Amino acid sequence: MSQANLDAIYGQIDSLPSLPAIVSEVLEVTGDPESSANDLMRAILPDQSMCATILKIANSAFFGLPRQVSTLEKAVMVLGFNEVKNIVLGKAIFNSFKEFSKSNKEIIENFWQHSFNCGLAAKILAERINLSPSELFIAGLIHDIGKLAMLITFPTIYSHLLEVVEETWTENCAKERELFFISHDEVALTMLQRWLFPPELTKAVGYHHRPEKTDDFQLHAATIQMADIIAHIDQSGDYSLESGYRTLLLSVRTDVFDQWQKHSLPCEEEEIQTWFELLQESKEKDTAILTIFAS
Repeated sequence: MSQANLDAIYGQIDSLPSLPAIVSEVLEVTGDPESSANDLMRAILPDQSMCATILKIANSAFFGLPRQVSTLEKAVMVLGFNEVKNIVLGKAIFNSFKEFSKSNKEIIENFWQHSFNCGLAAKILAERINLSPSELFIAGLIHDIGKLAMLITFPTIYSHLLEVVEETWTENCAKERELFFISHDEVALTMLQRWLFPPELTKAVGYHHRPEKTDDFQLHAATIQMADIIAHIDQSGDYSLESGYRTLLLSVRTDVFDQWQKHSLPCEEEEIQTWFELLQESKEKDTAILTIFAS
């Protein structure tokens, strides 16, 4: 039965629609050092919905720009290629699952809320370790998209598994492999490779439960792993700033904590409490971003 489940999941991945042409065009433009801002605008302008999303996010508290950005040209100039690319990728992922989200509203809302919190936590951590904050935000935002593919394939079985995971705020990759021969991070890795996402995003998402298994971008994957756990703790009912560090220690294996220290992630009690506090502030300040992506 597990092999049949695995085949069904791969069939579902193969049946997912390709991302819109704008995504491949933006990736091509932003990956070419000879490209200009005009090249990027020409790739985006045909998609007016994407243009509106970029402008809304550029003018949100997320970037904290000193003045309003009124045109796409200004947005590209002020934000830069990588920021615009990350917005396009995040919006495209949301759009890919929009129809499915309509019939599974409560589950999907909880899913995206956790994903959003993980993205915010990853952004905070990235600022500390000199990674791209917006890139890590998007990685955190889409880190669990493999779960959506599994939920579409097995709505009854997997929705129950999601409920168990949410109740304990622990990831149950072992249970997924037992039932399906594959875990959600491995599914996500396959999806992002199929969609030709940048390797740093692909590895951050596809290895966020096993950063030590990837040959490159281990720091990206470890950051998403830590942000994921922080987001779960933050959403737990018995969470408090004072107990956050203790709960974090209890929720991860020693070898995971050692990996975080190896990559110079903030593992001291005072640092981690600071990140929890910053996450609370960011959730209040940046809540509009999730609405913009989901609209």
